Amino acid sequence: MSMCTVLLIVLMVMYQALAYSSSMINEPVQACVIARDVDLTNAIREKFAQCLGWHADQSSPICLGSYQPLTVTPLASPDEIKIMADRVSFYQDKPSTLAGNVEIQQGQRVVNAQTAYVYRDPKSKQITKIEFLGNVHYLEPDKLLIARKATINPQDKSGKTEDVLYRFNVNKHAALLPAWGRARLMQRFPNSDYLLRQATYTTCAPQDKAWSLEAKSIVIDDKKKVGVARDVKLRIREWPILYVPYLSFPTTKERKSGFLMPLTGYSNVGGFDLGIPYYWNIAPNYDLTLTPQIYTKRNVMLGGEFRYLTANSMGRFTGNFLPNDAAFRNFLNSHADEFPSFRNRSNNRWLWSFLDTTQINPNLRLNVNVQQVSDDYYFQDFSTNLALITQRQLLRQADLTYSTDHWTFRSMVQSFQTLHPINETPIADQYERLPQLHARGYYYDLPAQANLNITGQYDQFFWPTSQRQFLGVEMPQGPRFHFNPVLSLPQRSSWGFITPSGEFVENYYQVQNNWNDTHTDYNRFIPRFSTHGGLFFDRNFNWLGESYTQTLEPSLFYLYVPFYNQNQLPIYDTANLIFNFDQLFRTNRFSGFDRIGDANQLSYALTTRWLSERSGVELASFSIGQIKYFSDRRVQLCRSPTGYCVGSRYEIGQVSPFYGVSPIASRAIYHFNPFLKILGDYVWDPATSSTNNGNLNLHYQPKSNAIINVGYSYLINGDVTKVRNNEGVDNALHQGIVSVSWPISDRWSTLGAYSYNISKDYSMMSLLGMQYDSCCWAVRIMGGRTFKSLNQEYLPQYNNNIYLQILLKGLGSVANSDPGSVLNTYIPGYNDPFHQ
Repeated sequence: MSMCTVLLIVLMVMYQALAYSSSMINEPVQACVIARDVDLTNAIREKFAQCLGWHADQSSPICLGSYQPLTVTPLASPDEIKIMADRVSFYQDKPSTLAGNVEIQQGQRVVNAQTAYVYRDPKSKQITKIEFLGNVHYLEPDKLLIARKATINPQDKSGKTEDVLYRFNVNKHAALLPAWGRARLMQRFPNSDYLLRQATYTTCAPQDKAWSLEAKSIVIDDKKKVGVARDVKLRIREWPILYVPYLSFPTTKERKSGFLMPLTGYSNVGGFDLGIPYYWNIAPNYDLTLTPQIYTKRNVMLGGEFRYLTANSMGRFTGNFLPNDAAFRNFLNSHADEFPSFRNRSNNRWLWSFLDTTQINPNLRLNVNVQQVSDDYYFQDFSTNLALITQRQLLRQADLTYSTDHWTFRSMVQSFQTLHPINETPIADQYERLPQLHARGYYYDLPAQANLNITGQYDQFFWPTSQRQFLGVEMPQGPRFHFNPVLSLPQRSSWGFITPSGEFVENYYQVQNNWNDTHTDYNRFIPRFSTHGGLFFDRNFNWLGESYTQTLEPSLFYLYVPFYNQNQLPIYDTANLIFNFDQLFRTNRFSGFDRIGDANQLSYALTTRWLSERSGVELASFSIGQIKYFSDRRVQLCRSPTGYCVGSRYEIGQVSPFYGVSPIASRAIYHFNPFLKILGDYVWDPATSSTNNGNLNLHYQPKSNAIINVGYSYLINGDVTKVRNNEGVDNALHQGIVSVSWPISDRWSTLGAYSYNISKDYSMMSLLGMQYDSCCWAVRIMGGRTFKSLNQEYLPQYNNNIYLQILLKGLGSVANSDPGSVLNTYIPGYNDPFHQ
């Protein structure tokens, strides 16, 4: 929340007091009204605390107290007006007087004063002015104002209050307490303009001097819906630390053009940087944010984000441009001898992206997601998101989807920008789909409870023009047609189920650049049959005084797919699937359509669960299974002109095609209690007598933001990163991660995360910080680093980051950069108070 928005809220609360005081806490508290120019001593703060309903409570760990709720007992009728006073004098020719404990109530609004004067026009007899004097109190649910004097003019609804003390609830930016403050004057003019003088605002307890906001004057233009605050100060411990001489802000929810909070930071690759965003509210549904940003080691970057929202679409266009990057020029020059292409490369840096979703009609939707960067090193140099620093594939895609009750049709164009920095392990480009046409039909509850699914897809594959050859081989390309109808007959009862299915897969290719031939056609028609069945058993048992139900769920899955030689076919979008428990019941061991695995196999699996009879919650589950192969798997993820090849044993996800049984896959989850659970997968490969893959995660969260996560993962052949020249290094993905968010005391907590590549022996990411959280403000400082790239000796290089955030609850936060996305990624379950 900006300072101007906070001051606007103060104004609106005071306006409510004026607008209804002619028709409206209870017993007034003496000495609550003190002139606004009197400084807040400890004694005055203690008196204000009493006036505002504060109750000290040392057992309250954060705020050391709380406010008495502001409630009003409503009258029987909403139109009823209740007027009470010790003495009442009504006159026609002079002011009428209400004296002594004056109280006027309408609905849930109440005004109290020592004296009230009612002025009438001598001719029309209409009320022209009402004055409330002496500890004027205005109360409605969640709002309280106390003033020395209040005057209103019912005819034109103008008026003013003097020496105001207020309190109102605010549910923004993690505020734990209501806001309170003072103002010397609040005046409403006949044209609905407003004037405030010497207004203050804070969400701290009355006796807490942590921070406050103060403005010398605020003028509200009702017609233009604009407010102007002058001489705005932010005080910390009563010391002014921020001064803004002029501040313009909108008075409605509509946005307004103006400068936003500056952005500052530091990195070892860009030096110090300073950005000053300017927000341009072009229209209610269009806006643009322009951010010039200075990098001391580079140059000046201009960034922009344009957003739009229409009745049928929403989207965002983002762009950055930095001309003549000095640091990048030095990088290119230092490597020009080793990489001659660097000599002619531009040192202008840029990024642009476009994201759009358009609902053309209820059945037709268009999605566009396009992004592009100037060079292979852009994210290494400019990204502050730890997850994006090593981003290597940038998606460029547009799709049009049409849906009916039984069919979904989609047309799509897709390509990728693949980044190839010299200081990271090379990765291959991706095929472009220009275009893809997809159709899928769903027909359920047919006769005999049959289900029919039909999938058809056409893809036109192109290899990127700049990379027509990969490893010296001309890459195949061309159209592919895929057709796959599936008919299944699911039968289910309370004790078990069986689902026989029959289908066929037809793939047709027109391949260009096929083993140096101009054109070759292929067609494969492959039937596929499967039956999946299982039984349900359960029993009741008692454990530690609790009643549980244990289930036993054995299942079998038979799959038969005849062998068709596909090793001459191109590999456009197909890869091995990582073997786990789910793969026991898949009809194809490959992703994509380019390889349809042959199969004559039987999967057998067993699952057991423990369910609480009292709550129905699953306490634990365990599953284990394996595949028995009745023949070798002859279809391989490889390509050969002769039609015979064997997939590489070092390919990710590859398992032996000749062994008689599959790896043994297991999966388990156990809830020790509502706060502690452990879950994991483990796959043992008897063909190699070793672990194929596995992961284990422990999550402990006894209360909000008291979190411990411990994770470990292993995947054979899963890490091909070149580190220390790979001498004697295992290529398995073998890593562990620990993340913690833990309160040390009621106000202090620690945050941290650490990830380590065990097989390559280097730290992948580290993050550590402390956080202090008080009643009305919070601060945290964090430092960390993340793997960025490799140097010429293949040693890991890191990006260093320092985060500093200060949160004034009910006002907003100031930061050099925001670690919120990092914390949510690495500390699952963390509720960030700086983003509430």
